[in-house]
Amino acid sequence: MAFSAENYSLWPRRPEELEQARRLMQEQKGGEAALLLQPFLADSGIAGREARQICGRVNVPRYLSRMHPGARVYTVRKGDNMARIAATQKCPQDVIMLLNGIVEPSALRVGQKLVVVPMRLRVEIHPLQRELSVWDGNQLVADYPILSVDDMPKSRQVSHVTKVSAREGVLDGHAVLPRSPQYPSSDRLLVLENGMVIVGAQGGRGQLQLRMEQKDLNELAMMLDSGNEVQVFFPAR
Repeated sequence: MAFSAENYSLWPRRPEELEQARRLMQEQKGGEAALLLQPFLADSGIAGREARQICGRVNVPRYLSRMHPGARVYTVRKGDNMARIAATQKCPQDVIMLLNGIVEPSALRVGQKLVVVPMRLRVEIHPLQRELSVWDGNQLVADYPILSVDDMPKSRQVSHVTKVSAREGVLDGHAVLPRSPQYPSSDRLLVLENGMVIVGAQGGRGQLQLRMEQKDLNELAMMLDSGNEVQVFFPAR
């Protein structure tokens, strides 16, 4: 069936700023693109989603950088281990290892200087829109597409707040705990307190699952730790 002018007029229109931002990205001007799209980040439609995806591509490398404005130096003390430093400095272990080029988390020395970036991130999950975003206060950090959600329950609640209860790794089909030497090379999954498990495209836990591209999930899990707030926006009944 041919589309009439009336049909076409109902298609969502993308603001010119989105096209400008894509051109700026091609010109390696990510900062300008992100600034241009700030007014669209809270938009719930297509324009907002595209704006968040573009800004996420700009913001994640900035956020996971030694040049982050919140970065500071921590000096390793006697009795310290990576998990304790991550907890006291509010910086996920994976981020500490990334920023300092550490491969073996147990190889710390007293007096060693570590760059840490305190993170107080929260996650928003919109299953109906197939979108997961990460926020630091009102600042967007990252935005990822959701591939699928298994048996998402409907609720009379507009949203439900839960937390990350555990981060795990999977290597060659076997579970790998964060303290294991194999953990840095493993694929990640996230377990939430409400029973949801966020897994990669090939993952599987036999529970309520949200699936993402594994590379996106690995990046997401790097920035999160147990206790991070997650807000799930359920489809209304």
